[in-house]
Amino acid sequence: MAEKRPLPFENIDARPARQVERPGFKVDLNRCIGCHACSVACKTAHQVPLGEFPLRVRWLPRPNGETYAFVPVFSESQCENDRESLAAGLDPVCARACPTDALQFVDFGDLGYGDENDDSKQEEAFSALRSTEAPDLKKDVLYKGLEDWMPAKINQGAALDPRDEDPIYEQD
Repeated sequence: MAEKRPLPFENIDARPARQVERPGFKVDLNRCIGCHACSVACKTAHQVPLGEFPLRVRWLPRPNGETYAFVPVFSESQCENDRESLAAGLDPVCARACPTDALQFVDFGDLGYGDENDDSKQEEAFSALRSTEAPDLKKDVLYKGLEDWMPAKINQGAALDPRDEDPIYEQD
């Protein structure tokens, strides 16, 4: 398995390319702090134009109204699992940028997708966000800590400025 981040002195040209059977991501929502490092790294590394978002971090107001939950959401039509990093034997730049390791790149083919010994109820987690009104959500993303109320709120979010008329900046 490849290291998440290369060592500072490492020559990454010497690394073999990562071969993945079924690429995907595991997101631990209990660890995500909503910092947007993953989305900024993705947009920067791939020179994504303004207004396009392969990866968005949603700040969802919790039902108690006092705190927020942070949910990284991948776009099926935009996220390509960072082929450049995989070719260099590295994890995708979004996973490498995550300061809390809440976002991890995985090969679900290696994990035995559907294995009863997996602690995450994979089928439920995979289908929970896909059942929302956003049909372009990436299919192979496993959300750990996904609460029942979150999928219905995924296309809503917090206004960054209370004077803003549109609280979801990246929506069409």
